[in-house]
Amino acid sequence: MRAAHGFTLIEVVVVVLIMSIMVGMIGARLTRDEGDIVRDEARRLALVLQGAQQQAILEGRPYAFVLTHEGYRFLSLNAKSQLVPIETDELLGPRALPRPLTLEPKKQREETRQRADLILFDPSGEFPVFTMMFTFGRLVWYVEGRSDGQILSAPAPEPATT
Repeated sequence: MRAAHGFTLIEVVVVVLIMSIMVGMIGARLTRDEGDIVRDEARRLALVLQGAQQQAILEGRPYAFVLTHEGYRFLSLNAKSQLVPIETDELLGPRALPRPLTLEPKKQREETRQRADLILFDPSGEFPVFTMMFTFGRLVWYVEGRSDGQILSAPAPEPATT
């Protein structure tokens, strides 16, 4: 009598079922929902703004952040002391936001700056207070620059400290 080699139909079905469940779980985790997109972009912007702030201090020259129709970009001074867009820097290069994500300044009660869509990073370390809002449908996430120089991202603005 020969010994049977191979798998039974039930064993194959069980293995295929387990594999399909695992692939489904992995696929569900790989797809990002709107909340993930808004949160990730806000955290990225907070980190990039901190990088620009530190770079301005370390290099002793100003940098600026400005909103564009597609997203945002950074500016630096050229030899003629004019602010020009930074194009090739990995950290401070232009950033296009995924649609329909939008970024806009949150108007402060006592807005003293001329342009709310521009943030200047001074080499002295002085830093304007600002709040930017990412919006994706009904989801909103904030990026705030505080008077102590901290830049935070959160689902709600931090209460003002006196």
